[in-house]
Amino acid sequence: MKIREHHKGTATAGDPGELLAAIPHLMGFHPQSSIVVVHVDLEDRRTGTLLRLDLPGAGDDEGYARQLAKRIEYGQPDGVILVCYGDREAPPGAGGAPPGAGGAPPGHPSDRAASSRRGVPHQALIELIVGELAGGPVKVLGTAYVDGGRWWTYDCDHPGCCPADGVPLPDPGMGAAADVAARAALAGRRTLSSRRELEDSLRGLSGADEKAMAGVFERVDRELAAEALADGVEVVRGRTLALARLLLARSAEGRLELADDDVARLSLGAADLLVRDRFIALDGADPAAWLGLLTALARRTPDARAAAVCSVVAWVAYQQGDGAVANVALDRVLSVDPRHTMALLLRDCLDSQVSPGHIAALTREAVDAAERARREVSAAGAA
Repeated sequence: MKIREHHKGTATAGDPGELLAAIPHLMGFHPQSSIVVVHVDLEDRRTGTLLRLDLPGAGDDEGYARQLAKRIEYGQPDGVILVCYGDREAPPGAGGAPPGAGGAPPGHPSDRAASSRRGVPHQALIELIVGELAGGPVKVLGTAYVDGGRWWTYDCDHPGCCPADGVPLPDPGMGAAADVAARAALAGRRTLSSRRELEDSLRGLSGADEKAMAGVFERVDRELAAEALADGVEVVRGRTLALARLLLARSAEGRLELADDDVARLSLGAADLLVRDRFIALDGADPAAWLGLLTALARRTPDARAAAVCSVVAWVAYQQGDGAVANVALDRVLSVDPRHTMALLLRDCLDSQVSPGHIAALTREAVDAAERARREVSAAGAA
């Protein structure tokens, strides 16, 4: 099966283990205590969107299965592969006891459904999800459980057919996983150890550092207001965009150094809707360098001022197919401003499985329309 990578590259998985080993590189982090849904285009035999959710709490399996099935059907894939992840960390190929065998107390998430006929955790949950999708437009092409560097299938009904202690995931330096990881690295992405590490990569300042940066933002905010009065709003917007392009060029060359004033100017600029629209569809921007610059800005922006720049991070990440970064950025936006219009719109798109390509096309159309309207207003004012 062909594995579609973020930046339009592909790798070919020769067997299910290779596909499973590649999933963390596609997501940008190693999932734990999660379900990952891999969309599959049956005509091209190619993977598409990946959807990750935390596993449900005890007793929530039936409602969780219904809601997940609805979300899958919203995305309208031809088929899906359901992968459940445990919470153990071990390198691919590591040994260990069968899942659910010892070590976990009764009722622990990694032990749930261990009494099923195969003893693989979350068997009952997977069966509920498969049952909800049965007879519908989306085919379930396969299911698997991954934990501690090994994987088991939920699909096999033949006793003694599959190893009780699972199958080792392929060596990370070989096959499809290595291909996908190499492409991600060339695009400036690395695979993080967990979603928590991804959250940390977009977390803002704290303590004395946050207080000092808040003072910088207040001063630069006053300076921008004075510039707008003296030179006009359009001139200030032009300076902000010029600064963004200058720093983007440095980011693409691997020599990004952000002065506090530059961080404040760009993050405050993102709160201007016209500047924001130019940011989310920046002409000629190197995707990895632009997202790298935006995430660097987000890390240096105090929480109280972070909604605008984090919403841009989310939109740019989603256009690049990086739903994991987009979701983490949206979490930060909505923690600051639960009614943030752009963040709520994008979260709906993510929940409804709208394709990144469709988002990118709509973004370009909207920005072009806004630019035409701005020019028409300016021309009418001049007349």
